[in-house]
Amino acid sequence: MDKKEITDILINNFGLTIKESELDSESQYLKRLQLILSERLEFLIRTDLDRLLQILYRIDVPQKDSDDAFDLGEVKKISFQLAEKIINRQLQKIDYAKKFYKRD
Repeated sequence: MDKKEITDILINNFGLTIKESELDSESQYLKRLQLILSERLEFLIRTDLDRLLQILYRIDVPQKDSDDAFDLGEVKKISFQLAEKIINRQLQKIDYAKKFYKRD
């Protein structure tokens, strides 16, 4: 996993502030990233849901994933699950791009 790549994507889309040096392992990093992102998502759910939905569409989070998250009903649960789905989707896209460009 390229920490810089996933960090840059989330900073650009959500305006996050992330300090990579604080975390050692990949799993620690992803957990911390999910927590930071879920806090931002919670804010967007409460203040600007339309903007959040536009971002989810733009970064290509599957509709079913976002629907499943919103079905949870509680804002904290929704934001935490959305954060997980967003991170997983971005990692998939990064992995695909690396495989695609590796072939050339």
